[in-house]
Amino acid sequence: MGATSSGIRGPVALVGLGLMGGSLARALRAGQPEVEILGVDPDSRTGARALDEGVIDRFDAGGEGLLPDAATVVYAGPLRAMFGVMEDHAPRIAPDALVTDLVSLNAPVLERARALGLADRFISAHPMCGSEASGYGASDGALYQGATIHLSADPETRESRGGEGVAFWSSVGGVPDWIDAREHDRTMAWVSHLPQLVSNALAGALHAAGIQPGQLGPGARQMTRLAGSSPEMWKDLLDASAPVTGTGLTSVARGLQVVADLLARRDLDRIVEFMELTREWRTGEAETGGVPGERREHAP
Repeated sequence: MGATSSGIRGPVALVGLGLMGGSLARALRAGQPEVEILGVDPDSRTGARALDEGVIDRFDAGGEGLLPDAATVVYAGPLRAMFGVMEDHAPRIAPDALVTDLVSLNAPVLERARALGLADRFISAHPMCGSEASGYGASDGALYQGATIHLSADPETRESRGGEGVAFWSSVGGVPDWIDAREHDRTMAWVSHLPQLVSNALAGALHAAGIQPGQLGPGARQMTRLAGSSPEMWKDLLDASAPVTGTGLTSVARGLQVVADLLARRDLDRIVEFMELTREWRTGEAETGGVPGERREHAP
C-alpha cells in the first residue's frame, strides 16, 4: 500500500459499481492509471463488464477477498444497503485504510461509522453531481470534474486524515469542501430532496392530465428530469430527511396555493410581482423572497 504522486493511496476498493461507483472507477483509471482498482458489487455481471473494459483490476461480489488489500475503501451504494455491507466489512478493513463514501447524507453515515469502530478513518463525502440515469452502463469518467465534494468527519479524523480525503477526491476532479454533517444534511433536504419530490409531483400532474413526455417543451422536460430517478435510491434518503423535506414541501404547497388563488382572481399584477421576486433570487439580485403578499424586508 503506497501513495501516488497525487497523494492517494492504493489499492482502492469501490463498493458498488453503479452510476456513481462506476464513474469513480473510470475517473480513477483515467487519472491515476498506476492505482489498482478493486471492484465489489453483488451483480457479478457488472463486475465482469468492468473487468472486460479494464475499468477495474480485480472483482469480488462480496469483497471479503479484496478489502484486506485496500488502502482506500469507498462505499458507493444506497444508504441502507451500505449500512449492512459496512457492518460485514468492518472487521476486514485494514486498520490504516482511509474509508469514505458518496451516499449523499453525511450524518447517518458518520454515526454508522462510529458504531462500527471506523470513525477514526472515515470521511463522509457527498459529491454534488449525478444523473437521473442509474447503473454501471450510465457511468461517466468525467462525472466528478468540477463537482463540489462536501466532506464531513469527526474533528480528530479531519485533523489526522483530512488531507488524504481531500487528495483522493481532488484526484478525480472534485472540489472538496468541509462542512458540518448535520448542516450538510439539512441543506441537502432543501436543495436536493425537495426538488426531487417537486419534480415527481409535476410529472404526476402532467400524467393525470393525459400529457405524454413527447409533448413536453424544454422547460417541462428540464423540470421533470428528476422524475426519472430511481425510487429505490431515494427511499432511505427521504426517510432520513423527512422532517426538513416535509417542511419544504409545505412551503412549496402554500406558495402554489397562493398563486392559484391569485390566478383564479386574475390578479396578474401580484403574480408578476412574485415572478419578479423569484427571478431576482435566481439571478442573485434579491436579498429576500417569499410567496405573493408576504412582507418584504429591505436592507437599509
